[in-house]
Formats: sequence, structure tokens, C-alpha cells
Amino acid sequence: MGDNSSEDRSDITTSTHGRGADIDPVLRAKYLDYCSARISEVFLSLSDERTYQLMEEAARESGLAVGSLGFPEMMRLVTRKLQRGVPLPDLEKWAREYEEDPARYDAYLLGLWEEETEEERFDSEGGSE
Repeated sequence: MGDNSSEDRSDITTSTHGRGADIDPVLRAKYLDYCSARISEVFLSLSDERTYQLMEEAARESGLAVGSLGFPEMMRLVTRKLQRGVPLPDLEKWAREYEEDPARYDAYLLGLWEEETEEERFDSEGGSE
């Protein structure tokens, strides 16, 4: 995930766009943070061999030649494959559960949501703080 965390979460972001429009932007950011944390946890638990196998499968599914891929693209392929395979609650369900018991999820948050909400505030103020 690293430096490309927002890009790596693009599938999750796309899947939540338009749904849960009434959900607070901070909760939405925390949801994306939670999803990133869960995917990162699974990713980091994989052996190098399993990571490479997933990357090969994802490359084949995308019609890409493994030999032509750079490391960042390989990691994006594995991340996207994990996004499809790791069971995650939908945004609305997660938001309800989070509001009922934030402690249940707070331990999993990486803090990315703070950066995202700061970026949203920056953008809404016309690019100046």
C-alpha cells in the first residue's frame, strides 16, 4: 500500500461512490482506512511465493505479461486481487456497526483517514489552509 494507498484503494472507493451519500465523510474515510488495514494485514501475512502466485494469477486475468511488469504494478495487481478476495463489510453496514461500537474497529485503523479528511478540508477551502 505505502505511498500509493489512495490509488490502491481505488476499487473500494469506486464501489462506495454514490452509495451511502448521507454517511459522514469522516466515517467514509475511516471505512476506507479500515479496508486498507484489513487488506494490508492479509498482504503482509503472505509468503513471498504466495504473493508471486497471486500476482501471476492477477496478471493473467488482466491479460498482462508478468515479465513486462515493474514492481509497483505487480504490487497493485496483488492488492486489487486481495480487495476482491478479502471479506469486507459494505459501507452502510460498517458505518452502523462503527457508530454502535467504535472500539470494535478503531484498533484496526491505520490513521489514513486523518490524512484523507485533512485533504478534503483543504480541497473544500479552495486549496488553502
